[in-house]
Formats: sequence, structure tokens, C-alpha cells
Amino acid sequence: MIVRTRSIGEARAGDLATYRWGRLRSFENGRVFAPSEQLLSEYKSGSLSWKAYEERYLSEMRALYRKSPQPFMGLLRREAVTLVCYEARPDRCHRRLLAELLAKIGKERGIQVVLDVR
Repeated sequence: MIVRTRSIGEARAGDLATYRWGRLRSFENGRVFAPSEQLLSEYKSGSLSWKAYEERYLSEMRALYRKSPQPFMGLLRREAVTLVCYEARPDRCHRRLLAELLAKIGKERGIQVVLDVR
């Protein structure tokens, strides 16, 4: 399966919107994968480093996976998925972190995941 990531400007109808705010337009709702409001607010205000943001976001997603693996497994059952967010660069965006986490979960489950991170 292929996991792509794109900024909102490159998104297409049917892509998975992983952001919390704003209209989803023609995107599929993936808000369950968005960072918590508190986490995003702390990072955007500058009170949280990127490293701390990464750790906390991944902690949120791991907790969600332990509690409810269905959303993750639903993505991994697809042939391909494109994760969308507002950030222009993937190196400082949760969509890259989520893509890498999906690849890790896929590997643990015997699912080959190809990443296309932009």
C-alpha cells in the first residue's frame, strides 16, 4: 500500500484531511489523526519545540492506536491513501509523522507500506 502526504494546496478530492479546523471541502474526514487542540496550540505559540511536538503527537497516536486500532487498520487496508494538512513542508508536519507511524504499524502486521512524503 502507498501512503502519500501533501499540503492542502496539492490535495485532490478524496484525499484524507488530517487537520482539525476548517472545512473539509471534498476531502475525506481524517480528523481522528489530527494533533490535539492543546498540542497544536502550544506548538504554534512557540512554547513547544518541534522535538517535543513530535514526541507528544506520536504519543497521542500510539494511545489512539491502543484504544482503537480500527482507523489505522482501515487506512492500511487500502491500496493507497494521501494524508493532507496545511503545513507546506512535511519535515515539520504531523502528516509525515503519521505516515511513518503507519509504515511501522504496517511492518508489524506484515503489510508493505511505501511512503511518498511531500
